[in-house]
Amino acid sequence: MEAKTQISHSDEELIEQILNGEKELLNTLYERYASKVYRKCIGMTGDASLAKDLTHDIFIKIITKLDTFKGKSKFSLWVHSITHNHCINFLVKEKRVQLEELDTYKEENLTIIDIEAQHEELLKIRVTELMKLMQLLHPKEKEILLLRYQDELSLKEIAETLSIGESAAKMRLKRGRDKLANLLNTKKERHE
Repeated sequence: MEAKTQISHSDEELIEQILNGEKELLNTLYERYASKVYRKCIGMTGDASLAKDLTHDIFIKIITKLDTFKGKSKFSLWVHSITHNHCINFLVKEKRVQLEELDTYKEENLTIIDIEAQHEELLKIRVTELMKLMQLLHPKEKEILLLRYQDELSLKEIAETLSIGESAAKMRLKRGRDKLANLLNTKKERHE
């Protein structure tokens, strides 16, 4: 019965109790976030075995850095940031990707309506087909689409997670959608 009481605590209360010596509550924290971290890892790497290893490494990092969480944003956002950064760093170290700067121009008047314009078409794609197309995207493009559609983060939360401004988040989201839509159109043209 005691475990159920602990599960109902907020993340912040749980963290405070862990930092005050109740280390057995780390399991509760793990249960809350392991599947989310794993889904993000598999989304970024496309490899289930590798995603398991990365999830393990990320949780070690979360546990060892737990005392650095200051509560300025939601804990879930903090976990997203650690997961994102760890996966990108891994991919770069393994030379699976070569990062390039995506912020070569700014669109100051970009509205959320512009960004959401292709949303309906993207929703029609079957998940397996979408994941195959996602593997063709640059990791930064893929990540922002996963943050928005898989993790259902707002633009503000995406900006915080990626440590970029909201306008940069809007621009990257639009570029990712545009590229995914182009890949989809190219695939449709080949099948016609």
